[in-house]
Amino acid sequence: MRAAATVLVAATFVVGCSTAMLAQEAPPRQLNNFVVELADIDLTQPPDGPRELSLTLESECWLHIALEGEGPATVALRAVDTDRVVLDAPGETMRHVDAGDVALRLAVDEGAAPERLTVRRVPEIMVYMFEGLKAPDPQRWITHSWETMESAVLHSANLIVSPPSEDYAEHARAWQERGGRWLINQGMSILRQEETDGAHYWANLLGASPWDGVIHDEVLDRDRPNFERYGDDLARFSAMPEAEGKTVYLFCGSGTIGDPTLLDFFSPDDETAADGQRSIRCVPQGEQIVTARQMEVELEPGVEHTISAWMRTEGCVPATYSGVFVIDEGWHHRYGNLRPPEGDGDWTRYERSFTPEPSRNGLYQVILCGPADGDMWVDAVQIERGGQATEFASAEPNVLRNASFEQGLSAWMRGADEPNPLRDAVIQHGHAFAPEVYMHEQPTEEKARELIERQLVRVPSSWSRYYEGMDGRALIVLSAGNCALRYSNDQHPDVSYKALLDLQMQALATGKGLEGLRGVGFWSGHYIDEEGLRWYGALFRHYCIEGATSRLSEDPYMLDHLTNPSFEQSLEGWEAIGSVEAVPIGEMPDGGARGRYAPVPEGAMAVRTVREGEEANSLSQPIRNLEPGRLYSLKLYCTDPQYSDRLIPASIEIEGGELLPERTLDHVWRVEEIRWTMHYRVFRATAAEGRLTIADVEPGEVYWDFVQIEPWFEG
Repeated sequence: MRAAATVLVAATFVVGCSTAMLAQEAPPRQLNNFVVELADIDLTQPPDGPRELSLTLESECWLHIALEGEGPATVALRAVDTDRVVLDAPGETMRHVDAGDVALRLAVDEGAAPERLTVRRVPEIMVYMFEGLKAPDPQRWITHSWETMESAVLHSANLIVSPPSEDYAEHARAWQERGGRWLINQGMSILRQEETDGAHYWANLLGASPWDGVIHDEVLDRDRPNFERYGDDLARFSAMPEAEGKTVYLFCGSGTIGDPTLLDFFSPDDETAADGQRSIRCVPQGEQIVTARQMEVELEPGVEHTISAWMRTEGCVPATYSGVFVIDEGWHHRYGNLRPPEGDGDWTRYERSFTPEPSRNGLYQVILCGPADGDMWVDAVQIERGGQATEFASAEPNVLRNASFEQGLSAWMRGADEPNPLRDAVIQHGHAFAPEVYMHEQPTEEKARELIERQLVRVPSSWSRYYEGMDGRALIVLSAGNCALRYSNDQHPDVSYKALLDLQMQALATGKGLEGLRGVGFWSGHYIDEEGLRWYGALFRHYCIEGATSRLSEDPYMLDHLTNPSFEQSLEGWEAIGSVEAVPIGEMPDGGARGRYAPVPEGAMAVRTVREGEEANSLSQPIRNLEPGRLYSLKLYCTDPQYSDRLIPASIEIEGGELLPERTLDHVWRVEEIRWTMHYRVFRATAAEGRLTIADVEPGEVYWDFVQIEPWFEG
């Protein structure tokens, strides 16, 4: 690992003003990417008089201070021009400190027996967000009380976000007294208005407020023309007295910062070209889908176009997507695929005609994708109307910009190598990005690990390599959605969402080149249940405070308690009684209408039951691989042909398990005009195997999908 962003220059534990050592001085110890242990001091042989630990820190950071032992004691923190008690009993606290000299002074009351003092540099740990003072909308959002947040996750966090209401000020001040920081949430719409002076907007919003900063949701590609204005606003705000101690955070995708990982795979080559002085060299990427793209290309749907490009190869082994092609928004269609030849090939022009269908946003993207092995060069890419390629042109009829790469990778790298005044301003003036890396479950652990490596390790680690000063400027935001119909990442009933989150946190804690991250957080508390909050609290504690590198849980990624829980194999594994049939989701009303991020309907199949009288229809199957004494949850969804706003009852029997009535939930979730009932049970296994039986309760037609049993986290 490279040196930590915060470096301990000197550490001395002294008695009074003397220099007598009470414990052997040791250099800082990097426990993982997030945590550096600055001091671990044995206090079992206390000397007479006060004791003090002196540190010199090269940059601002969060300190986690923990005192173990019996009896009352205090720890005072002296940093810059402040000197205050931060811990008044055995326990722990987190404090944000500026760069410079820092001292911790321990005072022990008579009869107390302190045992250990630890001081660690820890990351910023964000909880987004506490909104328990808003009026609830239970079919759309989950509203957690302050008490729930405290017990579940706030014990291992130091940064909270809330709505921008003065109603939250009292909570904010109490949180700040404990050492934490508090942000208010804002949108981007006001900043996008040309008449808005961002500097004065932030000054008025934050200057006389209790808030430590603001977080904007979210910077998008369409904001790129405003980057210079946003950057200038940040610079002017930072020079105002109202900005002292205030931080502006920007939710964003990786493209806002830039994706310089592309520079590892695509580079301008001045040694060979088919047109002009330069071409693009594409180096091996295995079967990874690493693409350079020209975005927002205007093509007319239904009109024939021709794409052409010159390519050269050396020892080339094409991968699935190697070459040059066109996609629509969302990659629903691929057009004009120009593939490189295998082996060695001199400069050759390839062409193909295509007729694009309408794209969701009316625009298209032109893609470069390198080989699995060997080298590939691309030059003189052209897209024009008509069914045949004409002589290459750098302008019309060619619709592409920088089509022969004479300006290097400009227009092809999504901002990776172009000037970025917003990024420069965030770095120069000490503000922060909050890159959103939201991952849905993948059908296999292998695919999940590949996605994590590509999006969560490779891209963030490249920022500090290519963009000087990015250390400490990026707080990675993971997703938190496990049941609400409006947004859920838990989209495969045979996959553990908790295991996916564990894998992501482990990757951040151990991934190569990630030592300079500012911190980690999640979005959003209103899409995650209490168990999920407690799981995040445990993950934060494990990786961000304890500095662990191994996974928090040994539970597998794939769940194996049920067979065919999504009905993708029709009724295989299920015993069906009555009017029960597996149906393609496309045959459901409105083709299985769903929200964009809803967990149901899942896959390609669902089950339909039709009850006409007193006789119930039922589905049942064995429950396997239970650990007696352990808690498990059952979750399943159902709806009617109208997706109506009513709770659809279900009979649920679990043999081999004892239900916890206080953890039972039958709830209607909605997104837009779609409703699904979620039935949720928590049970304690009484045997290694059991049986699940699901039955309808009343006459009518019901659709069923997504039946999941997984270990339940007690906390």
